Amino acid sequence: MIAFTLKPEHRQLVLVTSLGGFLELYDFVIYALMAGYIADQFFPNQDPYLSLLSSFATFSAGYLARPIGGIIFGHLGDRQGRKPVFVVTILMMAIPTALIGCLPVYEQIGFWAPVLLITLRVIQGFSIGGEIPGAMTFLCETLEDRRGMVMALLFMSLVLGAVFGSILHALLLDTLSKEAMNQWGWRFPFWLGGLFGIFSYLFRRRFQESKLFVQIYESQQRSRVPIKTLFKHFKMPLLCGFLMIVPLATSVPLLLLFTPGYLSHLLHYDPADVALASALGGICSSLVFLVMGLLSERVQTRTLLLLASWMLILSAWPLFGWLAHGAVHVILIMCLGSILRGGIAGIAPLALASIFPVHVRYSGIAFCYNLSFALFSGITPILAMELIRVTGSMSSPAVFLIFGGLSGMLACVVLKKAGVKNYFSET
Repeated sequence: MIAFTLKPEHRQLVLVTSLGGFLELYDFVIYALMAGYIADQFFPNQDPYLSLLSSFATFSAGYLARPIGGIIFGHLGDRQGRKPVFVVTILMMAIPTALIGCLPVYEQIGFWAPVLLITLRVIQGFSIGGEIPGAMTFLCETLEDRRGMVMALLFMSLVLGAVFGSILHALLLDTLSKEAMNQWGWRFPFWLGGLFGIFSYLFRRRFQESKLFVQIYESQQRSRVPIKTLFKHFKMPLLCGFLMIVPLATSVPLLLLFTPGYLSHLLHYDPADVALASALGGICSSLVFLVMGLLSERVQTRTLLLLASWMLILSAWPLFGWLAHGAVHVILIMCLGSILRGGIAGIAPLALASIFPVHVRYSGIAFCYNLSFALFSGITPILAMELIRVTGSMSSPAVFLIFGGLSGMLACVVLKKAGVKNYFSET
């Protein structure tokens, strides 16, 4: 609804650019949901636990490649231009995704099956390291008058990718037999993901380069080695950028990916209620993204980031306490959690993009975003489970929301004390 305040050509640009974000969480959810089938086909073992663990370890390998991809694609994006790089990254996401659905399994080629799977996952992670930062940089520099709105729409696409992946999985289970799912049904979502990526690639080739990058290109103001320039002249922005993405990197996996299993398997909520609550929560967070995007066009990003961080801290213990004791209906609690997630995700990316000048912006965004997610996103659900085991408290995962909120608050303090500049305030 609010998106229609954008011009038609801008809506198309945001839609096609956001497909990369859609694919990131779509792929995340699909791999997690298909992990059992992948374990059987690529990591056969008499111990099903070890088989499944190998499947998830392969998934994590992609996350480890993200910071490397971020540095390399960030360098190319700041040297050669935003458009050519993030045209390449979506293709590098799409092809491995489709190929995963075509891989021969262990029974057919033995040891080489898991080797090929791990290789494709690493290529995916490598490309994602440049994809989301590239989309953030391109959109905020191309649609300067609606930065808050387009950034909100970009991150709303991530949530929609997760929702679509879950819906697709449910449809496959309802349509196909268990045997068909195990033989070929698990492959279909990867083929579809590849098609989405190739569709985005074909449209992205028509885009024009960011005009802000064109200006520095023509004036010969590009940095020779952007990552070196960042560490030499922009240490405080790098620290702030890392800290402001930590709440996003902890709250998204905790509230979006960990909580559904936590509710149904540990707290024994009705899986149907949990699925409905997760879907409604996705809608709530999407609306909050848009609200934060609109507010950012009128209120300082630092103020909104501080508010969102406080919300995480103050709501963490009540949120998980209510879940653990069943004091409030699960749908209400999941919607509240989604509001918290939407608040931080709706403003942190815009705040991150605002603290780097054009000539090192792609590299700065990519480094901070990927480092935060590599360190915290993959490990947060694992640590949350371990914390429950050690403490015996079902409310203990709240610690990770508090940690994220404190990190966001610290980012705001450093922004003010160090006088980190907001480069969007000039344009």
